[in-house]
Amino acid sequence: MRLRKLLIIGAVLVAASCSKNQESPTSVIPTAPSAITLPEPGAAGVSHTTVVNYPQRNDTLDFRAQLESKYASKGRTPAQTYVDQDGEVAWIQEYHRYRVNGCDHDTATRNALAQVDGAAPPQVCAVRYFPETAIYPSREDSVDFRRQLGSKYQAMGRSAQSAVDAEGAGIWISEYLRYRTSGCDHASAVQKTLTQVDGAPAPATCLVTCGYYVSPATVSTPSGGGAFSVELVRTSGTCEWLAVSEAPWVALTAPIAGGDRSRVSFLVAPNSGGSRSGTVRVNYPGGAVFFEVRQNGLSYNLGFQFFDPAVSSNPTTECQIKTTSSVCTLTAVATGLPASIASYDWQVDYTYGGTKSRTQSGALPTYLLTESCASSSSGAAVVAISVKPTVTDTLGNTATLYSGQGSQPALQLKTSPCP
Repeated sequence: MRLRKLLIIGAVLVAASCSKNQESPTSVIPTAPSAITLPEPGAAGVSHTTVVNYPQRNDTLDFRAQLESKYASKGRTPAQTYVDQDGEVAWIQEYHRYRVNGCDHDTATRNALAQVDGAAPPQVCAVRYFPETAIYPSREDSVDFRRQLGSKYQAMGRSAQSAVDAEGAGIWISEYLRYRTSGCDHASAVQKTLTQVDGAPAPATCLVTCGYYVSPATVSTPSGGGAFSVELVRTSGTCEWLAVSEAPWVALTAPIAGGDRSRVSFLVAPNSGGSRSGTVRVNYPGGAVFFEVRQNGLSYNLGFQFFDPAVSSNPTTECQIKTTSSVCTLTAVATGLPASIASYDWQVDYTYGGTKSRTQSGALPTYLLTESCASSSSGAAVVAISVKPTVTDTLGNTATLYSGQGSQPALQLKTSPCP
């Protein structure tokens, strides 16, 4: 029978799978599927499947029947076991599911036996996306759970006969489930398990080395961001993938896991700075592939000009200081920012008659620098000035320029003795 594949993404769906308590019938003692009907994997109220897939209960029941025949063929006679075959299949599989999904032995035992008493299924302890990396219970743990299950059934007055003892049921049902959750179909899992009952060593599971590639491998996005996706193509194996963003400005959108020919969708945040790139890692058992997200920087035109009003109306790189209140003008030009300009923050530093640092903040794009001529001929000099304007728009985007860097020329004052 085909495997039922339901993809449960992260803790949100794990919690959701356990948030809807399904009422159990009260007309019979709830100790086994013959007394209550457990929902099929994935149904509301039972967090039955992750990407580590479990077989339909009919398959596991068929294996249990074949195990019974195998023991009988070896001369084993039926004896008191308390737990019928339906109960062994349902609860060992439920215990096994909790163990594979991150629960320790005691927690998995408690969660499964609580359901024997009619409680709603507790949530799993973690989500295992890959059968290749699942951690399976030891034989000792499986046998101990079957022993506790037998004690539970005995205390509730249940009785059953079987040629398969409790140890055999715990070991071989768990082994069959290990093969089924590791890529084997029903017939292969039965064969690989029963050959061990005959004394053969454990055959390998049916997992095939997995591989994926991403199309396209590079996604270019505008500075404004947006929604994008890539396709994952499986080249070998049957495994699933799990995507993780390695860039804080790239946010994955559900689903973040999938299989062959499925898509990884993501949102790119707006970019208020320069061009940037980030990666998204797509993990799968035995490997990983990456795709790159490239985003353009904010496109704007920002600059400033220096004027000497006493000399000319044209921009210059030098302002002459000839009077006691000579004025030099700095004017910022900013276009292309995402929103209107909220403020211009000016900082002008130079050394003339001591170290000076002058600032101005506000909505005006112009800054007036007033300076005095030299008190004597010895004070005449060419003084380099450092100018740094920062422009901020109403969305909080900022851009800063520096004199003498990039397209901005170096600036200076030329001081003269006072008349």
